[in-house]
Amino acid sequence: MSGYNTEQKKMLSSFLRENYEKAYTMEDIIAELKRTYGKNAPGKSTVYRLMTHLVDEGQVKRLVKGHGRSFVYQSVKDEDCRCHLHMRCVACGRLFHLDEGLSDELLLKVRSKCGFSVSEEETILLGKCGGCN
Repeated sequence: MSGYNTEQKKMLSSFLRENYEKAYTMEDIIAELKRTYGKNAPGKSTVYRLMTHLVDEGQVKRLVKGHGRSFVYQSVKDEDCRCHLHMRCVACGRLFHLDEGLSDELLLKVRSKCGFSVSEEETILLGKCGGCN
């Protein structure tokens, strides 16, 4: 899918990149695309199909919202999002990037105190963000 850059994919990617600090449900994304692009917005099935590819390509993170079965999607801000830890709000689902220096400091302490090597790519600290507290 990365070889094809359709207008629908451009619309979706552009919307997500412009709003990288927010996490959206699929329904929210579809509604925002309709609001922004009107009748030219990609249809529901197209958005679902494209989102699967964007997640597989690593451009978008799919995150659990709360403790249920609903998901939110958020654009990956950096090209290399693997060099720091992340924090995810269990209430709204939003993903936050932990400062690389602080990530390194925490990982070093865990390694030295516990002898445990943490995978930065796969580790997400769970809690509540300032807006949900």
